[in-house]
Amino acid sequence: MCGIAGILALKKGSPVEVDALIRLRDAQTHRGPDDAGDWVDPSRKIGLAHRRLSIIDLSASGHQPMHTRDQELHIVFNGEIYNFQSLKKELEEAGHVFRSTSDTEVLLHGYREWKLDLLPRLRGMFAFGLHDSKEKRTLLARDPLGIKPLYYAESANQFFFASEVQAIRSVTDGGGTDPEAVSAYLHWGYIAPPRTIYRRIRSLPPGHYMTIQDGSPSSPRPYYSLQEEFGKSENMDEQEASDHIRKSLLDSVRCHMVADVEVGSFLSGGVDSSSLIGLMSEVQPGSISTVNLSFDVPDYDEGDFAASAASFYGTRHHRIDIRLEEVREQIKESVYALDQPSIDGPNVYLVSKAAVDAGLKVAVAGVGGDELFAGYSTFNTVPRVADFNRNLARIPGMPFMARSAASALNQLPRNHRRSTLNRSVAYGSGISAAYSAARSLFTPRDVRELLAPDYKSVAEATNPVSELAGSLKPEKAPKDQQVSLLEVGRYLRMQLLRDTDVMSMRHSLEVRTPLVDHILIRNLLKVPSRFLQAGPAKKSLRNSARPELPEVYWKRTKKGFTLPFDQWLRQGSLGIDLPDHPILDSAAIARLEGDFQKSRILWPRLWALYTLTPFLE
Repeated sequence: MCGIAGILALKKGSPVEVDALIRLRDAQTHRGPDDAGDWVDPSRKIGLAHRRLSIIDLSASGHQPMHTRDQELHIVFNGEIYNFQSLKKELEEAGHVFRSTSDTEVLLHGYREWKLDLLPRLRGMFAFGLHDSKEKRTLLARDPLGIKPLYYAESANQFFFASEVQAIRSVTDGGGTDPEAVSAYLHWGYIAPPRTIYRRIRSLPPGHYMTIQDGSPSSPRPYYSLQEEFGKSENMDEQEASDHIRKSLLDSVRCHMVADVEVGSFLSGGVDSSSLIGLMSEVQPGSISTVNLSFDVPDYDEGDFAASAASFYGTRHHRIDIRLEEVREQIKESVYALDQPSIDGPNVYLVSKAAVDAGLKVAVAGVGGDELFAGYSTFNTVPRVADFNRNLARIPGMPFMARSAASALNQLPRNHRRSTLNRSVAYGSGISAAYSAARSLFTPRDVRELLAPDYKSVAEATNPVSELAGSLKPEKAPKDQQVSLLEVGRYLRMQLLRDTDVMSMRHSLEVRTPLVDHILIRNLLKVPSRFLQAGPAKKSLRNSARPELPEVYWKRTKKGFTLPFDQWLRQGSLGIDLPDHPILDSAAIARLEGDFQKSRILWPRLWALYTLTPFLE
């Protein structure tokens, strides 16, 4: 797990300056404190640089940038290729000779053997830049689900890429705040690729690649389609489904344990992390190190459940006790660590620090379980809202009347309970509309209110329903898989994975996600939804562990990793100001703050504005 960086001269562009390359690299030192390297080709038309967190092949032979013997291919790589050993064997049989035991070298030889056909062969989390000196071509690629980030920007003369947005801003102008990005953020609470918060900095979408040939960048192109994984369930009975799910999970967990350092795990005491501990215990010899962040306030603490689960599966458990007041003091720091705005992330920031304090460099996280095994309330509410609107549409004139009524109610003082009801009809009909009603942070009407007069039109360009329908096309998926496609394709890929990466790497911790693996998803989606999504409490996941997860860990009210943000925001004790920027309407923001103080809206809406503030130019 690392930080990658590169600068390329565009046609007739400026030659690469080593000082700028090093600055771009070392703005990401926290991503790779173990080693650093750089390389500039003799023509000074390309420079690659790398910060290394050593996980596989800890020796100097794993140093990057890495090159082939003939100095034709050069690479900087961030991530892990879990099937690198089988690919290496295949390449050796084809005559390739290796000098290291690293997965990075497999990418070099794999590209030489298969060119772009290498990408669909890879199983893992990755972002890399690979330069072919002979063909004068640079390839940038990102893993199918977007676990690892890759950002890029162009100036008049040069092209830049890196693992973090703020690193790019250390060497080139970001182009100022992007109004469309602000609008999209207000809709969702995150900024989905290809946008970033800055006009000129782009994010390579998951499952995409792009090339820079002779100084000319291409547009991003897909090599993987999440949508194509859906609609391929097979005929199975309940026992066959159970066996298939367990086998698929064990396969993914086994892959994610490949490392030359210890692989530990977060452990909350909930279904996802506890089930993964059970599966990990089957495939890894010896006991596993687990980490739990325990608070001094019972309402926010699940330390006892985590300790009990650790005892049940025989782990070496690290319970990190922390005062809630200490957490509050770290919140501002965690917001700045986000790299660009998001309403999620502080929990990962805190537990990642705890894992590093416990001596870990790699930790497994249970992210992805809710999206695949129907752990969210959206699996019930979204189809109900879609059916309600579908039935409403069959009554002549009723959709118009319902939207008019919702609009009229919106003129009254805000009330978060009434607002929830209004949203179900305000977005229109269809599964994309129902999901937008359930998941979006602010409605399109709210976003227009929050934007300054000159920018209100951008709310239409980032309409959440249009974005979902155009990008994921959930209506084409089987009805019983539509919510899963939306949760994986949006919330998981665009927010949870990005936040997990940037927050964990702020502490130089690699986080692995065995439940987020495109081969696992492909295998699990062969299972009929009535078995895969069976409840209560993600039944097919918790029953896959051996021994199975006892009732005490799932038949209870889950607290989740929550913090008293409502209280802190009312007290004004977080040390972050509300935004004051030409893109935003200051009067609307003041009204929103007033609505929060009067309990007319819930705290996440105000929090979204707080976390936007540090990133506005």
